[in-house]
Amino acid sequence: MASGHLPRCMLILACMGAPALLAEDPGTPPPAGTRPAPSKEKAKDGRFTMGEVTVVVTDKQEALETVATKIDMETIQLFNRDTVASALELLPGVSLTLNSRNEQMLYVRGNDSRQVPVFLDGIPVYVPYDGEMDYGRFTTFDLSGIQVAKGFSSVLYGPNTLGGAINLVSRRPTRAFEGSALLGGSDGGGRRASLNVGTRQDTFYVQAGGSYLSSDHWRLSKDFVPTVREDGGWRGNSDSLDRKFSFKAGYTPNATDEYVVGYVNQKGDKGNPVCTDTRISPTFWRWPTWNKESAYVSTRTAVGAHSDVLFRAYHDTYDNTINEYTDGTFSTPSTTGKLKPTGKSFYKDFTHGLLAAFETTLVPSHSLRAVVQTKTDVHRENNGLLPDTAAWLHYEDRLTSVGLEDSISLAPAWDLSVGGGWDQQRPVHSGTWALPGSKNQFHGQAGIFWKAAKDVQVYATVAQKDHFPTLKDRYSLRLGTYIDNPALLPERSLNCEAGARASLASWIQVEGALFISDIHDLIQGIALTSGPNAGLMQMQNIGKVRHSGAEFSLGLRPWEALEAGFSYTYLDRDNVTSPAVKLTGTPRNRLSGFVKVQPWPSFHILASVQAQDGQWDNFSNTAKQSITEHLGGFATANLGVGWKPCKGVELDGGYTNILDRNYQLTTGFPMPGRSWFANARYTF
Repeated sequence: MASGHLPRCMLILACMGAPALLAEDPGTPPPAGTRPAPSKEKAKDGRFTMGEVTVVVTDKQEALETVATKIDMETIQLFNRDTVASALELLPGVSLTLNSRNEQMLYVRGNDSRQVPVFLDGIPVYVPYDGEMDYGRFTTFDLSGIQVAKGFSSVLYGPNTLGGAINLVSRRPTRAFEGSALLGGSDGGGRRASLNVGTRQDTFYVQAGGSYLSSDHWRLSKDFVPTVREDGGWRGNSDSLDRKFSFKAGYTPNATDEYVVGYVNQKGDKGNPVCTDTRISPTFWRWPTWNKESAYVSTRTAVGAHSDVLFRAYHDTYDNTINEYTDGTFSTPSTTGKLKPTGKSFYKDFTHGLLAAFETTLVPSHSLRAVVQTKTDVHRENNGLLPDTAAWLHYEDRLTSVGLEDSISLAPAWDLSVGGGWDQQRPVHSGTWALPGSKNQFHGQAGIFWKAAKDVQVYATVAQKDHFPTLKDRYSLRLGTYIDNPALLPERSLNCEAGARASLASWIQVEGALFISDIHDLIQGIALTSGPNAGLMQMQNIGKVRHSGAEFSLGLRPWEALEAGFSYTYLDRDNVTSPAVKLTGTPRNRLSGFVKVQPWPSFHILASVQAQDGQWDNFSNTAKQSITEHLGGFATANLGVGWKPCKGVELDGGYTNILDRNYQLTTGFPMPGRSWFANARYTF
């Protein structure tokens, strides 16, 4: 951030009352030295608390959280956000982008999906090969909420949390029989359906869910200018299909212990719209397979009156198939394109790992946690010429992490959290390349939290985090456009944040934060301009970059029939070492807001808007030259209505991008124009 920006942001926050909304008053704290409430008393709101990852001060039964760190299912449903990508876009500090493979990617305070991994109930589920994830493939129908850590995060997450972590939290039943069902439709032949059922008994519970989300195509804005590759109207090759089944069974033999088995199966296929920019070489691809399967065991066992042992074991698989065609008709397989000679690409990846943690409140006013975990990432790829998976090109890394965390109640209004540990990445297989050596990193963090008043919390945190280069970063030639770099170093960041949250009155809540991150050895694709590889690109450690900015949120409910919210993010990304190399994918200014009018308890109208200024984008043209250009900013508006005709039944519908704005997040890939949706939901 330029030197003048940070003081201005501090002044703005100070003038606006900078603090933010505090969670509900926890009431009278339990006696010092007791551990968190028993599992049977948790999750009365349907959250699977064993799947949450938080830093907790036990004496007060509350998590030490920074601002804008979670979004619940009620909000996700209200704004009709079917995917994790669209849901997280509602939070300040988070921005959405799209890559050339039609994958929805997220940035958290300027950190991309590799640096902010995704977890399911605390289990890592990001793709082993490139560390990224198409967040558009993760649906929200079976979730109770989403946690977002920004810089300061628990040691339970382990390595690679340079910019934070995203944790998808599943549901946990609270009654003997409960559930919900959804049927919906949208523009372009969109269809959605989901069913979630659960039962909670004295010593066990079961939760199951299934969902179906599909679209034949989506509509471009009427302002889109046709090209030789796209004539407008319905976007070519924009169909998608996602099916998901989830299951969880828990055994609760007493008031403290819990033993859970979970399983999630996702199956998807999708098209890849062709780039409309004629400067860029077109790709005619389809994904007939985008499948993930996750199985895990998670347990909590009491040891005496003050301690618990946590254990997690998991196995996660990822199968991916790409088919390449000769042209936009997608009828003739290509044998001479980027996926030559077969026109196919197959991934069969998997991850497995273990975590063991010991938590204790034996020392008065302390909540201690020690964690040991290991994770193995395996990537296997082939073009269809080798039928035996064992003969496929094979890459493998082993990650090991140990950590300690202590949350200390210094005084009734003051809490301190400190933590640290050690991470290691050990390459096991490196395909056809020489095996590089192991890489090690130390991490640590500290945070001070002050409850200045009943509904006012102020905090300051500092965290040193890491991100190891992925298998793809080091070895992938990216279809002949890159050269390898096995010697890549880990990225390191020092994340500092100061913020506050408050209820200034019963009808007004505010929260705000200032943040700055110094990132060393950032990994980014760099164009080579000289030597035998001129015209190609390479993933390199480009030196030091700085992310700095501010977040602010305001919530208002002056009357029962009127509710409004506003959030703003300022983000400055500065390439300190190489100013000429632009940092891509994020806007400097981004804001969102909504107004909800509810003239009757059973009926509401919801209007929302999102706006951002321009951002830099980098791409290679048909001559394999790297081009960086600035994409323009935009604003989109949505309008919806909801009606509850009787108990348990809700009908809603409306329009997204109702003003039909033509915009793009990646060069040559325009986003959807005006689209309608309608849903019917039954809760029992």
